[in-house]
Amino acid sequence: MSDQSLKWIIPSYKRPDIFISKTLKYLYEHNINSDDIYLIIRSDDPEIDKYNNIPDINIIETEVKGIGMTHNFITETFEEGEYIVEIDDDLECLFDNHRKPIEGLKGIAETQFKKLEELGYSYAGTYQVNNPMFMSQCQEYTTNLRYMLGCVRFRIVREDIKLETNYAEDFENCILHYIRDGGILKNNWLAPKTKNYSPGGCDADGRDIISEKTDKEFLCDKYPNHCKLFTRKNGRSDLRLAHRPKNAT
Repeated sequence: MSDQSLKWIIPSYKRPDIFISKTLKYLYEHNINSDDIYLIIRSDDPEIDKYNNIPDINIIETEVKGIGMTHNFITETFEEGEYIVEIDDDLECLFDNHRKPIEGLKGIAETQFKKLEELGYSYAGTYQVNNPMFMSQCQEYTTNLRYMLGCVRFRIVREDIKLETNYAEDFENCILHYIRDGGILKNNWLAPKTKNYSPGGCDADGRDIISEKTDKEFLCDKYPNHCKLFTRKNGRSDLRLAHRPKNAT
């Protein structure tokens, strides 16, 4: 791995108290230097003063709206080839496949980027749910096209990756990086503790059943050999990711 420092990037919207009490607290517990923490906030956030009163960390304001477009903004803000760890603003902890909190977050991140370099990939992530039974049935690492929860991701900045969706951007990131590099690195032994669809964040910025479905239908139409749409029992549309070659029956 190169000597460049890791940057820890957290987009946040209408959640300053949650960010401070959960994600920032967690980073500090793992001795992440405040100089390496970058908080991305919207200039029209009604709680912007609370964000701007957070000491020591880097705060970047933007007028960009939507989490997918915010990730494009992050790509444009940082340099090609930089190592960034993107984290949701309500991350509480990372667990292993024995449901034990991991130790040495920075060391784990450094290992991810070393593996990405060795494989020639640009994107790594975690298992989608903290369930040891499911996680133990998987290989420790996989590199084929699989869904990775967007809560924690390890990314080498690639300026040619441009997202078109806001409410399916985690799926789109997996697909685009897989197509670009021929693989993505999934840590089936790692999973975050977080609350999907909690107040604030994307749900405060236009995400609902309809907007999710629209974005996921878009991905299905554009990448029919990489994803398939289905509907969960709760009514939310979702995608199954798998690479099906064009000549597959």
